[in-house]
Amino acid sequence: MTGFLLLLAVAGWPWPTVRRAFATAYCATAGALVSGASFSGGAGHARLLPAPAKTVRQPGDNVTSDAVVELSLDGNPSHPRLGVNLRRDAYLPLLILVSAIAVAPLRIRGKAICWLVGVPVVLAASLGALLMLISWIFAGGLGPPDALKSMTLDLAVRMLLEPPGNRFIAPLVLAALLVLGRLKREQRLLS
Repeated sequence: MTGFLLLLAVAGWPWPTVRRAFATAYCATAGALVSGASFSGGAGHARLLPAPAKTVRQPGDNVTSDAVVELSLDGNPSHPRLGVNLRRDAYLPLLILVSAIAVAPLRIRGKAICWLVGVPVVLAASLGALLMLISWIFAGGLGPPDALKSMTLDLAVRMLLEPPGNRFIAPLVLAALLVLGRLKREQRLLS
């Protein structure tokens, strides 16, 4: 447990260089997938961009943004921007998974297998959450309550994305399931 907490404390510290590097890499890879998606019946588009290096939390912002989602709607010249915190939404969940597996009582090969399965799942979940948020915005999530047409989407966003604890509980549960599965397999191989 101490090793897990130590890894989280050191690697999870909000180093500006690490934060910018992760946001830049994430935007370069996941941004291509976000740009390829269309929303609002094909009329809505989004781009994921790293935030400028000097971005700090402004009055009225609910998070410190390290990336920006730029939205556009066909026929509308404005391009509203929404700040997102990739450190909270992708980096820390990924770090939790990697750290939990790193301190698990597994052989190196077992840990590598867990990482090979778990890391893509966490990254896909973070991308899915981002796409769900963008869909929610285009569906009217920031407008008046009667603007939102999809109650299923609204319920999913409010239950899965809004509680910040979900971003940290899910990687722990995934790590536990992967580690337990590998432990059982390693024990069977030793017997």
